[in-house]
This record gives sequence, structure tokens and C-alpha cells, in this order.
Amino acid sequence: RGLNEPYTGGVGSFLLQMMIVSFLQHREREEFHAGSDSILNLGALLLEFFELYGIDFNYVTTGISIRNDGSYFPKGAKNRREHFWQPTRPFSLALENPFETDMDVGKSSFRIQLVQRSFEVAFRVLMSHVSEPALPTRSGSILASILLPTDEMRTRALLKKGASKGNGTRSGYAEKKGGVEIVGSSGSSDIDTSSSSDSGEEPKYKKRRK
Repeated sequence: RGLNEPYTGGVGSFLLQMMIVSFLQHREREEFHAGSDSILNLGALLLEFFELYGIDFNYVTTGISIRNDGSYFPKGAKNRREHFWQPTRPFSLALENPFETDMDVGKSSFRIQLVQRSFEVAFRVLMSHVSEPALPTRSGSILASILLPTDEMRTRALLKKGASKGNGTRSGYAEKKGGVEIVGSSGSSDIDTSSSSDSGEEPKYKKRRK
């Protein structure tokens, strides 16, 4: 749908990187002040990223800066309005360029509302597969429910599988921390939906504090 191309109004790689950095900055700060350990798990982080920018973030009033450990600012403030407030597109994503502070990196992303809705749908679809009771997946891959594998991805998986067999190692891998497990097999990545209730473990995904 061209949502990753700035010239079609999508979110380019630089803007996406800034959104990720800001998300991690605020998340780490919240965990530090709460006195809890950070959950360094890609599955949980992906869900929380979609939750933030798909549901929680107020695009109309709030701008993003990643300078000085990251902060939010009001788009309508006197010292920000000229560069970050767009009267014709109040829902635009305002993100300060850390190298040129009067430049709005998100200004060209005029389809940000569609991006936001896509993030929201992705969050709800993934949650339906990792929450109890979990919905089964047709392909066996949870991530494939929001991102269909391409021919390039399939070829890469086959090459990795062949290389792993040649080295006498397993092509699968698993990482689990904080109740969410990232499972990969033959070059793919996924979020484990196996039940943990019998083992007394915490739920696979738990909504973090706001």
C-alpha cells in the first residue's frame, strides 16, 4: 500500500527510526521510575509499539523530540506552532529532526491516519493470538497474520535452513523473557501462543502501565 514510502504519504525509514527511538526512550524511563526491570523481548516491544502509535498517542496535540533523552511537546505552543502545526492537517505526525530542530520529519507523511489505523489493526490482530483464549492461525505463523511473507523472505528461509543443516545446527531459535516468546524456524520469526497457565507463568502479554 506504499505506507513505507514518504513520496506516497507513508512513513519512511528515518521517520520510523525516530518513532522507535522515542518509544524506547519513554518506555525505558517509565520502567526506571517504576523500579522494574526492562523486558528486552522483541514480541512484547512490537505489541507495545503498535499499541502506542495505533491507540494511545494523540497525533493532534502532541509532537515528538528525541533530543535530551526524549520528550513530547505541544504542537500548538508558540515556539513550535510555526514549524510543527499544520492547520489543514491537524492529525499529522509532528517529529522534530534532531539535527535541524525547526524541521518536521513527519510533515510529508500525509497518510499518517491510515498508518495509525494499520498499527491499531496489527495490535488487535496480534493480541487475539497471544491472549487467552488465543485464536489459532491458519499458517502457523502469528506474524504472517499481519505481514505476509514475500518470495524473498521464503528464499532466504530456505537458504538459511540449508546452511543450518550443513553445519549440523538447528534452524529454529527461541527467546523468552517476560512471558512473551519469540520463536523462529527456518528463518522466520513468530510470537509463541503456547499456553503457560499450567506452569504458573505470567500471561504472555501484559498491558504495561500508563
